Amino acid sequence: MRLRVLRHFAVVAETLNFHRAAEKVNLSQQAISKSIIQLESQLGLRLMDRDRQSVVLTEQGKYLLPYVQEVLAAARRLDDAVASAGDVRTGSLSIGATPTFLESVIPDALNAFQQRYETTPIKVERGDFAYLCTLLMRGDIDLFFSTAPAENSAHLVRKITMGQDRNVIVVRAGHPLAGKDSVAFEELARYPQIATLNYPRGAAYVERLAASKDMRVPHPALTVESTHLSLERVSSSESWWVAPHILVRSRLNGGGIAMLQVDPPDNAWDLVMVTRRDYSPARKMMDFQAVMRSCLTNSSY
Repeated sequence: MRLRVLRHFAVVAETLNFHRAAEKVNLSQQAISKSIIQLESQLGLRLMDRDRQSVVLTEQGKYLLPYVQEVLAAARRLDDAVASAGDVRTGSLSIGATPTFLESVIPDALNAFQQRYETTPIKVERGDFAYLCTLLMRGDIDLFFSTAPAENSAHLVRKITMGQDRNVIVVRAGHPLAGKDSVAFEELARYPQIATLNYPRGAAYVERLAASKDMRVPHPALTVESTHLSLERVSSSESWWVAPHILVRSRLNGGGIAMLQVDPPDNAWDLVMVTRRDYSPARKMMDFQAVMRSCLTNSSY
């Protein structure tokens, strides 16, 4: 049984779509389908039911998927160990990160890491906690960085707390509220809000602020997904914006925007590094963890 066939099964199981699976591994849809048929024939099991509209794992497919992911992860670790034998600076490093990390800490960490590991190829994957967990279990990444999930995650992963973050409210440096020792929500609500699309933590904080004053939640004047657009808009208008501290720290340090002292402040949450529980991290993984911890320490609020 070839690892290539197992990987094709894992990708189809992840996407539940032959077309998208084929795009991920740069093959034709026909080739992917042939791999699945070959694997089912070798095992004597039907792993998935498929038609033109959908793909659904059978009970046998669901049962075998974690074992396939473990095999793929072990094979990747073996390849990396062979490449690294005798020189910890060789081999590759594959990491994952949620969007907030990618737009804040990861660039600085990569710069610092590559000063030591100049020849190490690095791959960076983007996604939410659940998607990155899938890549980790399949062996496509070595570790990833994320906000700690509210729900209990897979028992096969290890979460290491790297630091904490919280939401802050920022305005332009010359805003009428900038520089005040304390800002009440009644004052803040007089100005237009910029909201981040699909960011429930930010919306929940605004709801708590409004509830603390028995006020209605203000309707955002502008809702966008782009961090860059939000920063540019807040720095050139009377608007305010709720964002994770690590996302705006460089602009706060460099001027142009200011953090308001809003009462009450938001609750902190953990920032975590996630690895597989069933193996010890390689030297370069530990070094990258140290670099990330240093970068996060510098972003302390």
